[in-house]
Amino acid sequence: MLHLPERYKELGDSSEGGMGTVIFCNDLVLERTVAIKIINNKSDHRRMLDELAALMQVRSKHVVQVYDFLEVNGRGLGIVQEYIDGMDLFESLEGKRQSTNSFYKDVWQIASGISDIHNVGVIHRDIKPNNIKTDPEGVIKIFDFGLARNDGPEACTLGFIGTHGFAAPELYHHSAEFTSAVDVYAFGATALFLGLGRLPKELVHSYSRVENSDFFSSLSFYIAPALVDVLNQCLHPDPTARPPITVVRDELARHILYDMHQALVVYKGQAKYLGARQRTITLKLNERGAINNIGNVMIEYDGLQFKVVKVSGEVFINNAAVTIGDELPGSCVVGLGNSQRESFNRAFITFDLSHPEIVL
Repeated sequence: MLHLPERYKELGDSSEGGMGTVIFCNDLVLERTVAIKIINNKSDHRRMLDELAALMQVRSKHVVQVYDFLEVNGRGLGIVQEYIDGMDLFESLEGKRQSTNSFYKDVWQIASGISDIHNVGVIHRDIKPNNIKTDPEGVIKIFDFGLARNDGPEACTLGFIGTHGFAAPELYHHSAEFTSAVDVYAFGATALFLGLGRLPKELVHSYSRVENSDFFSSLSFYIAPALVDVLNQCLHPDPTARPPITVVRDELARHILYDMHQALVVYKGQAKYLGARQRTITLKLNERGAINNIGNVMIEYDGLQFKVVKVSGEVFINNAAVTIGDELPGSCVVGLGNSQRESFNRAFITFDLSHPEIVL
């Protein structure tokens, strides 16, 4: 029988896992339900400390929060953490039909949580549907850091620890050195599982994967080609070829917010808006008495980004020369004309992008 501090009243529910026991309690002081994770095997206490150190560093809407830690009945450390009611993604997937929009939002939330974990230099290393839950408000949260390790040159392991199908190929090597790319691979496998409802055989035997495999084109709902490419890259057998999870997160966000972005263009106190209602704008500067303009640029919004589609003369964005295809950053100054010309004539236009919020 466990002897917890008096402030924690057991609710009678518990969950058993490979790394230990999770007991659900009512915190009588703060009047909230918590989950207390206890390691069953004392030899695993080092991993418990890893988990605690990792969770204490992360502040994220999409990662469970740690509230406290305590000694439990001589068995070692217990972690008092946020309780998430509901099923994990593996359980909740049964009978669910994915759509493009729901898939985008689900995998964006997972990518956001992993991004927040990586931002503090931590590798989760066991990303999979069983370790991800959706709370009653529809927010997806990542939990179970039992395999977490700090990133860096000392991050290696002896023997395989992970989940087949979601573990990156490099984790099958003896004394494997691993990086945050293992979480990117597991994210790609999780995204594919959410899209298909299963994992292809090629992923279950991930150590024998070949390059340039295309999995995400075969889903039953539409995925934009740019996202097909980036999601397939997450499953590349070479960890150096996988994109950073922040790149994946941001690409997903752009597609979720398709046609919702807006830019404010200001020149000499006059403002114009660029977005779904007005998709193109031409900025030009003519020299007095001259037939040809000395700076001309057309900017177009394609629903995902604001890009230069035409340019002639001398045009700069944040003092860098512009070429066709350049994407305008969030906030910048467009300069027309060049101060090195004998006839000095320049114009400066401010360009500010809105940042619409993703609504779940």
